[in-house]
Amino acid sequence: MLKGATDFVAEYTVTTISLPDEEMKGRIIGKEGRNIRALEVSTGVDIDLEEEGIVRLSSFDPVRREIAKVAIERLLKDGRIQPARIEEYVTKAKQDVERITYESGLSLVSESGVQNLPQGLVSILGRFKFRTSFGQNQWLHTLEVVKIAVAIAGQLGTNADLTKKIALYHDIGKVVEEEGPQEEVGAAVLRK
Repeated sequence: MLKGATDFVAEYTVTTISLPDEEMKGRIIGKEGRNIRALEVSTGVDIDLEEEGIVRLSSFDPVRREIAKVAIERLLKDGRIQPARIEEYVTKAKQDVERITYESGLSLVSESGVQNLPQGLVSILGRFKFRTSFGQNQWLHTLEVVKIAVAIAGQLGTNADLTKKIALYHDIGKVVEEEGPQEEVGAAVLRK
């Protein structure tokens, strides 16, 4: 276990954004609530402005929360918050988060020592960056599992390359948006 230990950093467990001033709260809400409704519909997250100086983003989907966070932070910098601009910023945030997700997947695959995976699979693995399970970041957890599995494979004299891949994929069903037990969902993704 000592060989697999990595630093634990809890990212994305709570998504909040600080407002520069209370005037921005009114701009986020917009005339008759148009802006906040447009934000909620386009991002798929619930937005709470009850606490002074804070925007709270709520969703079971951590990727949606990240997209909303990026879009709202950019809108706050711009200051011109209106439904058309909201759609533009959310679209750009989705593209940026997809890029970050893919880069995170590449990093995980590289750190794991696995090569030649399809881009789609790398992107799915990159979603681990935004997920926590039992308080631990899924990206870090997966890297720990790979290191521990390789150490065990070395002691047992089994195929280390195959073991790396199995360990890398062990939680893939948790980040795919399909119904069913994670093991079955993960197996279906890997078959494809």
